[in-house]
Amino acid sequence: MANRHVRWLGALVIVLALAACDEVDNAAFDSAYHAMGSAEVTVRAIVAVLLPDAPAGADGPHQRFDVTVDGITVEIDHNLDLAQRVPVGAGDTVVIHGQFEPDPGHPVIHYTHHATGSHEGGWIQLNGSTYE
Repeated sequence: MANRHVRWLGALVIVLALAACDEVDNAAFDSAYHAMGSAEVTVRAIVAVLLPDAPAGADGPHQRFDVTVDGITVEIDHNLDLAQRVPVGAGDTVVIHGQFEPDPGHPVIHYTHHATGSHEGGWIQLNGSTYE
């Protein structure tokens, strides 16, 4: 009986992992980056470096860090007025959903927080937790 439960749980974990992988589309990010076009993206990335928070402006303070997506460095701007801080560290693997902006020399993904009515919601996943 216990062995059957272990197999069932193992199968469930695999199904959930595969479902999560289906959401990631680094190729769509690569296309937007090379076309220098804005796009809603979901990427798997490695945290490269933590940056100082951006001070509170009209849209609130932002947690900032750089990630590497397929060899491309992208800044993540995560609004701390709309979402909790993500406890990332250099070397962590994250999955990020947000709005990519190709600003030459300074590409960025923002809107990584819950929907605000004016924009689709985004999120950051780290170690099985989702921050939105």
